[in-house]
Amino acid sequence: MLIRIIFCSLFFFTCAAPPPPSVKGVKIKQVKKEPLKQPRPELSPPTPVALPPTKDSRPDLVQETVYSRGYLTGYDIWEFLREQPAETDVLETFGLPDSIWLDDEERTKFLYYFISEMQDYNIIEISTKTDSVSGFEWD
Repeated sequence: MLIRIIFCSLFFFTCAAPPPPSVKGVKIKQVKKEPLKQPRPELSPPTPVALPPTKDSRPDLVQETVYSRGYLTGYDIWEFLREQPAETDVLETFGLPDSIWLDDEERTKFLYYFISEMQDYNIIEISTKTDSVSGFEWD
């Protein structure tokens, strides 16, 4: 029985928190600190993403371009897109796209250009944040 009492007392004393420190017999008052409150950022309403028209939606805007005249080689197209031009420069060079899609997060516009000889689409990705080319797939 004595061993149990010794064991229990050792257990309680070793698990108890130490007393707060004191300086020259004066106890230091412990102040409970509250976590810092971060100001909530003001959320602004989302700005709508402007999509350019397509060939079908605005046939009156379809014009001949450097691309439609056949003046650009595959290498010229690749070099032009690699420089990440602005969306307006892309539309001036290639004309209106056949189709446009916007991703779910509204971060990227996908401009699809149909190539009848290949029966395939080429894609130019435009960042909505910078309004410039962020990627492309051109065959």
